[in-house]
Amino acid sequence: MRKFLRSTLTFLLVLALAAPLSLFAAASEALGEDVTSRDTTVNNATVLSTDVFWSTSYSDLRTENLITYTPNTSVTPIVTYGGTVTSCNTVSATAKALESQGYRVVAGLNGDFFNFSTGLPTGLLIANGEIKSSDAGYYAIGFKADGTAVLGKPALTINADLGYTSYDADGYATAVTRTLAGVNKARVSTGGIYLYTYDFNDRHTTGNTEAGVDVVCTVTGGSLSIGGALTLQVQRVVEATSATAIAQGEVVLSANNQSNSYYTAALKNEAAGNTITITATPADQNWNGVQYAVGSLYSLVQNSTVVSGLPTGLNPRTAVGQKADGTLVFYTIDGRQSGLSIGASLSQVGERLVELGCVTALCLDGGGSTTLTVTQPSATAAKTINSPSGGSERSVSNHIFLVASNSPTGVLDHYYVSSDSAYALAGSKVNITAAAVDTNYIPMADSGYSLSASAGSLSGSVLTTPAEGGDVTVTASDTAGHSGSAVIHAIKTPDDVAIKNGTTAIKTLNVAPGTVTTLTPSAAYHHASLKADAAAFTWSVTGNVGTVSADGKFTATTPGSGTITATAGGVSATLTVKVGAVALSTVESFENGAPAIDGSNTALSANTALDTVRMGRASGQLTYTLGADGTASLDFVTPYAISAAYTCLNLWVYGDGSGATLSVLTSDGSAVTATAAAVLDFTGWKQVTAVLPAGTTALTGLRITGAAAADGTYPAAGGTVYLDQIVASYGSVVDTAVPAITASLSGTALSASVSDAADGIPAKSAVAVTLDGKAAAFTYDESTGKLTAALAISDTNGHRVTVTARDASGNIGRASCDIAAASGATLFTDTAGYWAASYVDWLKTAGITTGYSDGTFRPNQKINRQEFAVMLYRYLGIDGTKYESAELPFADAAKIGSFAQTAVKALYALGIVGGTQKDGALYFNPAGSLTRAQAAAMIGRTQEKGYAVGALSFTDAAAIPAYAQFYIETMSAQGVIGGYADGTFGPSANITRGQMAKILYNLL
Repeated sequence: MRKFLRSTLTFLLVLALAAPLSLFAAASEALGEDVTSRDTTVNNATVLSTDVFWSTSYSDLRTENLITYTPNTSVTPIVTYGGTVTSCNTVSATAKALESQGYRVVAGLNGDFFNFSTGLPTGLLIANGEIKSSDAGYYAIGFKADGTAVLGKPALTINADLGYTSYDADGYATAVTRTLAGVNKARVSTGGIYLYTYDFNDRHTTGNTEAGVDVVCTVTGGSLSIGGALTLQVQRVVEATSATAIAQGEVVLSANNQSNSYYTAALKNEAAGNTITITATPADQNWNGVQYAVGSLYSLVQNSTVVSGLPTGLNPRTAVGQKADGTLVFYTIDGRQSGLSIGASLSQVGERLVELGCVTALCLDGGGSTTLTVTQPSATAAKTINSPSGGSERSVSNHIFLVASNSPTGVLDHYYVSSDSAYALAGSKVNITAAAVDTNYIPMADSGYSLSASAGSLSGSVLTTPAEGGDVTVTASDTAGHSGSAVIHAIKTPDDVAIKNGTTAIKTLNVAPGTVTTLTPSAAYHHASLKADAAAFTWSVTGNVGTVSADGKFTATTPGSGTITATAGGVSATLTVKVGAVALSTVESFENGAPAIDGSNTALSANTALDTVRMGRASGQLTYTLGADGTASLDFVTPYAISAAYTCLNLWVYGDGSGATLSVLTSDGSAVTATAAAVLDFTGWKQVTAVLPAGTTALTGLRITGAAAADGTYPAAGGTVYLDQIVASYGSVVDTAVPAITASLSGTALSASVSDAADGIPAKSAVAVTLDGKAAAFTYDESTGKLTAALAISDTNGHRVTVTARDASGNIGRASCDIAAASGATLFTDTAGYWAASYVDWLKTAGITTGYSDGTFRPNQKINRQEFAVMLYRYLGIDGTKYESAELPFADAAKIGSFAQTAVKALYALGIVGGTQKDGALYFNPAGSLTRAQAAAMIGRTQEKGYAVGALSFTDAAAIPAYAQFYIETMSAQGVIGGYADGTFGPSANITRGQMAKILYNLL
């Protein structure tokens, strides 16, 4: 089959370079139009192929990774499993274990289907020649010592000569033999006799839960292998009511009491000292001599024909096929990832393996289990090369590995040449690497090579592809005749061009005068992304709004509207540009700590005490001592760059009432200027503005100048102020409004719109979606602020979906939607018809509360302080192990229930809960009730600052304690907390368990 854009990474001593490859599309009838393909010889007679296809039916990509292996003595197939048959492990973790044992892991992939609950493999498992789990009538692939394989149904018959005779009514003696139902399989009630070994499970038991008869034996000789014989000596017969323990060197023969007496009586009649012989015989003699094997649920291909009636559905898949000459194809295709790979049906995988030349093929476990790990020629350790659909590897029951010697020979064999991209836009740069590889395919120290290219130009290891396009062969060679090559495809005329700001394609750009925006162009050909340098494009600007450099940097100069166009090979992308004055930029938020400073009489540190935080969860604490000249200054070790277009700095300051003047120090690149920002004649938070001198390009530091008395002295020798959310603005814009968000749900499909009056459309990095408080994936158009998400919900419970957005000034907007539970029944016996029943149910499904042992929740019951602590602790998902050793300062700490100790320690350490001073001691009062004001303050402390804050309209607002006022103001403005029907808030009323449930739910 001809391959479009085929990149063959191979070695000259293995095979000669093929004829020039065509650049027009071929097709896989199974998977679609070929997009890209790359082959890499990873060891002797072992080749990795990565191929991408375009499915016209689904308008999406498919990505396959496969290993083609010709049996040989250098590379050997083996089968591995966890520490026991039912233990699961990832392919990567198993690869590391093999490497620690001295193997070079050439490749590894997941094996048989298995039971998620028990870890039991569905079919056959043979390792080191021993049957670890029987075939259960399913298909399997077996490997012999020489690497050859047999595929099909082993159809093993496992017989047990029980070592004694029985006599019929006429006195004739007959040796008692029975055919076993399974080896290390879950015992079926009426299934007959099963054999269990020490490595069946990590508890080293039979795992049975029903009564039966167990015969405990010691192994006296042989092995349980195909064609072999295992001899046992009976130790005891057990009338078991549950699992029977298995010691090392022991096996257990077991039958459920519900089985036919033909089996149970045979075991009950065993006697200590009897010798039992177990043999395994395959229906197909080709299975004799198999050293390793894994099972398979489905046969995909027989006699070069795809099997009919296979299950449908596009999913990630793992399979293995065999060609007529014995060559094996270990196959994976990713799925469930639009834009990368949508997967394939089993029939399509079968068709694909036939295309690859297979006459027989079997399906291994797929879905989230599909994993392929490979050691590249230039590497010393294996790495997963596919993209598991669950986002990370799944632990699976067993694995197939190809392993080789990890002992270097030190004899140079060839060079492995690779590139950071095999497909590039003509005129773009590609980085080339070459590694020396020894005769065991292990990388070795470079012995001196030179690179040459058939076209384009090389500068060191960087290839500039030719402007006219075409294939470029890059070769590494030395004077001794060793060499290796790679092919780079340079495309002159792409199918599509886009302009990105970062990683997101944009159609519009709104910037302030003087700002510089790095635009990243992209190009694609036949659905494949090309490596594309900005300098490979021709740039143009209309509207006299700015200029674009050859590397894609747009400098905005004059307010107005225009366009920017990037062109390559006659294909263009254009975006609309608006250069205006509505731009703000965060200079410092202190969320990642305080910046390093120089200053002998000042200190700047990160502060997380919430009372002195204005935005987010942290602020900067500036402690100063006035010098003899009445000033205290600090210089930032790394000044903050500021666009010359900005005219002001806005910052929040927590004053100390000293009357001193706070100034910002700025630079235009040649001189530092001090500009007054505020007179510190206030306490508490205040947002202040410093007008920047024209041409300012950096914020270099801060200065505090004391207020001198009439006699020239400084009454205040020093103090402490707090700083937060320093923002550069244009035209004296001060932004205290939260971003505007609208959100709606259609089933589990979320749609939202995000905007900000001052900043415009927030970037995706400033937007988040949560489902029940946990991050959820979403798509977002930065040019329009439109957001969508397909929520991963498979149950019928109620759920809370929230969209948040943060602007440059630290203001946070939010909008929430609810998905109602499908069932009208409540989860507690006393909440039917209760106004907060749905919120209470959510607490239970989220694991935050279990209610009481009698099945009630008692929603109108007052919640005490330790119950509150536990509920809030679980709600926040805190890792309690970090706080278990913490000491509590409360005089009544011993009265805190054991169920609440860790929760109270954690919340106290985080500053969320405190105590009450009495008679010189601090008390927690664990059984005491909480007022609504106290609960609001504690809950409010869990939320970062920056959300909307509004004036309170409750008729009893004056009675709200000062410590709780801010938290009630912000949570009321967000709709998280409310009052009673009579217009009061009831700050001193005790909060009930039901009210608590609603507040926690609304806070999501």
